[in-house]
Amino acid sequence: MPSATRPDSRSPSPAPAPPIAEAPGPRAQGFINIFNATVDKTLEKCSSTNFASCFPTTAQYTPESLESIRGQIVQQLGHQWRTSFDGIMGNRDVVKAINSLEQCIEDAKLRKKRAEANANGGLIDTPIAPHTLSPSAIHLAHLMPFLEDQTAETNARLSTTQQANTELLSTITSQRAEIEALVRGLEGVIQDLESSAQIMGQDEVQGLSKEIKDYEMEMKRES
Repeated sequence: MPSATRPDSRSPSPAPAPPIAEAPGPRAQGFINIFNATVDKTLEKCSSTNFASCFPTTAQYTPESLESIRGQIVQQLGHQWRTSFDGIMGNRDVVKAINSLEQCIEDAKLRKKRAEANANGGLIDTPIAPHTLSPSAIHLAHLMPFLEDQTAETNARLSTTQQANTELLSTITSQRAEIEALVRGLEGVIQDLESSAQIMGQDEVQGLSKEIKDYEMEMKRES
């Protein structure tokens, strides 16, 4: 029975990428820290002196009220900016995107080290940039894992079917041998019966049978 295409007849597909962490990595945390530092620096510009210079009359007569208003404004702005930032980070899944970028960078560094180690000081083959690949190559790269799984499953089913066919062939061969033995036995019995019938049909046997019958009749008359 022909076997299906073996998976090792083509280049293996790359191993699946590890799951991306949802917690902020170094770059994502750095991005968050930069935003927080920028907010703090921006709000620091709204100091008591700068705010009072914008409202000199109020600062002269009711500085406590002006400072309270400035504190509320700074607090409200800081809360609104951070809330909006957190909303954008969550809606756009920024942390996972930055973690994915960081993972790609680490993978690239690892591949570079591996290529340098395999080159043994020689020239390193420049890898093909993904954006230069043809649509068919990219399509096959995504489709290859599915095809390999289907090929492995097909080969497993084919192996099971071949094993079942082998066992069935062995059973049929054994049964055929038994049938042939029974047929040979029946042919031998038929030959014996035909030989007996031929012997019983001969004149000598028939004459012997007549003599035996006559002898029996004579025995009966004497008794």
